[in-house]
Amino acid sequence: MQFLNPVYFVLSIFIGAVVLFYFFRKQYTEKTISSNLLWEQVLNEWQASPWLKKLQQNLLFWLQLLALLLLMLALVRPFWLEDSLKGEHIIIIIDPSASMSADSGGKSRFEIAKEEMLGLAGKLNGQQVSLIQAGEKSEILLSREDDSNAIRRTIKKLELTYEHENMEKAILLAESLSSGKDTALHVFSDSAAKKDFMKESGGLYTVVHNIGENAANVSLQSFGTAAEGDRISAVAVIENQSSENIETGVTVKSEEEVLFEQNVSLKAKEDITVQIKDLPVKPYYEAAITISDGYSADNSAASIYTDPKPKVYTMGDVNPFAVKGFQTIGAELLQTDPSALKGLEMKGVVVAEGSTLSKLPELPMIFFNTSKNRIKLDEAITGDDDRLLEYANFEKVYISSASAVLKGEWETVLKSGDIPLIQKGMHNGQPIIIVNFDLADTDWPLLPGFPIFLYNSYQWLSQQSEFLGYFSSGEERWINIGNGTGSWEIFNNKDENLYSLDLNEETFKAPIAPGTYQAVSGNQIYYFSVLLDEREKSAGTEESFTLNAKSSEKNSMTQRPNESFWFWLSLIALILIAIEWEVYRRGYRG
Repeated sequence: MQFLNPVYFVLSIFIGAVVLFYFFRKQYTEKTISSNLLWEQVLNEWQASPWLKKLQQNLLFWLQLLALLLLMLALVRPFWLEDSLKGEHIIIIIDPSASMSADSGGKSRFEIAKEEMLGLAGKLNGQQVSLIQAGEKSEILLSREDDSNAIRRTIKKLELTYEHENMEKAILLAESLSSGKDTALHVFSDSAAKKDFMKESGGLYTVVHNIGENAANVSLQSFGTAAEGDRISAVAVIENQSSENIETGVTVKSEEEVLFEQNVSLKAKEDITVQIKDLPVKPYYEAAITISDGYSADNSAASIYTDPKPKVYTMGDVNPFAVKGFQTIGAELLQTDPSALKGLEMKGVVVAEGSTLSKLPELPMIFFNTSKNRIKLDEAITGDDDRLLEYANFEKVYISSASAVLKGEWETVLKSGDIPLIQKGMHNGQPIIIVNFDLADTDWPLLPGFPIFLYNSYQWLSQQSEFLGYFSSGEERWINIGNGTGSWEIFNNKDENLYSLDLNEETFKAPIAPGTYQAVSGNQIYYFSVLLDEREKSAGTEESFTLNAKSSEKNSMTQRPNESFWFWLSLIALILIAIEWEVYRRGYRG
C-alpha cells in the first residue's frame, strides 16, 4: 500500500495530544469512609500507581482515538495498484452482422462477444466508455458514459442486426470520438483484418478481439425462379467453403409444402448449380440446404414469384387508343363489364375510364380521368425523372385541357405549370396510375411515346402487385399507400405476427432476420423477402491483434491506483464520531 498525501501523517500529533490529555486528566472515585484517617493511605496508593494505570480506560477515549486515526489515514489517501484497462476513454465497437450468429463452442460468436464486453466493463476504474454498433450506418449507443450499471445494461440489450458491418466507417466514427493519447479502442468482431485499421485508426491504441474459429461452412449462394409456360423453374448455387468433401440435401418449400428434394455431393472448395424444373405456381419459394455446419444464416434463400405478364382487364368503355396500345406491347387483353365482376376472382391490371374511382375492383390500375370539369392548359409540359416516363418524350405532345384532379394523396410525375397531368400512388392498398386528361383532347396516342408509357406503366404495376420487393436486414423504405389503410401487420412464414406498422405516421421497416414475410393490410396480402448480404455468405475468421502498443506493453491491462479506501475510512470515522456523541450524551463513564 502507498499514500498520495503522506504529509498528513503530521496530524498524528493531535492523536498524541488526546492521549496526553487523558494522562493528566483528573479523575476521582467516590468512596464512603467512616473517618479521615484513611485519606492519607488512599493518596499514597494513588501516587504509587504507574503512569500507564493513570491512562483512563474508558469508551470515549478509544472512540476519539480511533476516529482521529481513521481521519488521518483518509487524508493521506492510501492506495494500492491493481489491474485495470488502459486509457481514460474506452471506445468499444461491436460487430452485429450475420456471421456473428455462427456457433462457437455451443454459443454464438455474438453471445461470446457480449460476455467479453461485460468482463471488460467489470475492469473499469472510473473510465468513460463509448459504444459503437457497426453497420452500414454505424450507431453510437453510448457516449462517454461512466455509470457502470448503464454500460452493463446497454451491453446486455445488444442484438444481432444481420447487416454487414462497415468497419471502416465505424473506425472513423471512433476516431472522431477519441480524445487522443488517453483513448483506447476495443473491437469485437470475427473477421476484422489489420488492413482495415492501418490507415483508419489514427494511431489509437487498438485491441481487436476476433471471436470464433474457421468453420466448415457450406453456403447457398443464390436461388432464383422464372416462369416457363404454366410451370416454374428454379436455379440454386451451392458452395462448399470447407476443405473437406461433403454431402447435403437441397429442398424447396412453399408454406411448409415440400416441392423439391435432392441430395448433392460437393468436393472441397467446389460450387455446383442445381437445376430445378416443373415447380407448381406458388406465391413464394424457399430453398434450403440441410447440412448442419454451425452457420445457418446462409443455408437458406427465398424467391417471390411475380407474374411477368399479367392479364389486362378493360372496364367498360375505354378509349380505343388505349386498347390498341396494350395490344401493341403484347399484353393479353380481356374486355369486361363491371357489373359482371361479382364473385369473379381476378388477377392482373385494370384499365378504366371515368370520373370516379368508386365501384372499381381492388387491383393495380391505370385510370383515365375524363371528368367534365376541365382546365385549359397554357403552360409547357414538364416531367420528373420517373420510371413511368422513361423514354416517353413529351416535348412534342399537345394536350388541350386537363381534368380536375381526383381526391387523394398522389405523386405527380407529369404536369403543365401547376396542373397535374399524370399521377401515381396507392388506392385501396393497390398501386394506381391516373392520367388526368382525355385521350380525345391530345395527339399523344399518335406519337411513339404513348405505347412506351403504357409499357412502363404495365411493368411498374406488375411488379407492385402483391409484392413489396426485396429488402436488406432492417431496411426502412417509404411506401405510398394513397387512400388505403395505413395499418399493416407483419407476419413471418410461420404465420407468427411480428409487429404492426402505421404507414400514415412511419416508414415501412423490414425485419432483421433473412427470410420470407407477409405484410397484411385489410384483405390484401403483400409478400416481401429480407435478403442476406452477399458479404455475409461466409463465416471466416481472423486472428486477434493489437495495434499502436509500445514494445513494453504485453496486453490491454495496466496497473492503476485504487483510491477508494479513503472513502470508507472517512465513513467509518464519521460513524465513530456519531457513536461518541451518543455515549457522551448519555453520560457514560468507563
